[in-house]
Amino acid sequence: MRRFLPALLCTLALAACASTPHPAPTLVGRWTPVTAQLSGQDYPASNFQGATLVLTASTYDFGGDQGTVSVNATTAPAQMDIHGTVGPNAGRTILAIYRLTTDQLTICYNLGAGPRPSDFVSPAGSMVLLVHYQRTQP
Repeated sequence: MRRFLPALLCTLALAACASTPHPAPTLVGRWTPVTAQLSGQDYPASNFQGATLVLTASTYDFGGDQGTVSVNATTAPAQMDIHGTVGPNAGRTILAIYRLTTDQLTICYNLGAGPRPSDFVSPAGSMVLLVHYQRTQP
């Protein structure tokens, strides 16, 4: 019995830790572009001129390009609709998909008039922009 009790307590403790929900990663924060591709070609991060993507629960700001964001995280891949209100994308809706881990965000945007991307690739000749971001601030 003496050997059984410590084993039981350890098992219960491990089960409690495993069942404790961990908070889901959030899009909210400041994100710096690390790598990108446009039309199947590398798109140097320097082309973003040092801009960072700032996301709130419903808005975005990328170096003066501002607007609203709505997400659907229940689809696979998760979807993002970007509605520009200020700057070069004012009046435009950009369809995108995204993948999020704690400190990394990948967004695949269709900058053209076509459908939402279905995979995280930027095919040659397309207007699909694939950007890998690193979280720089929560």
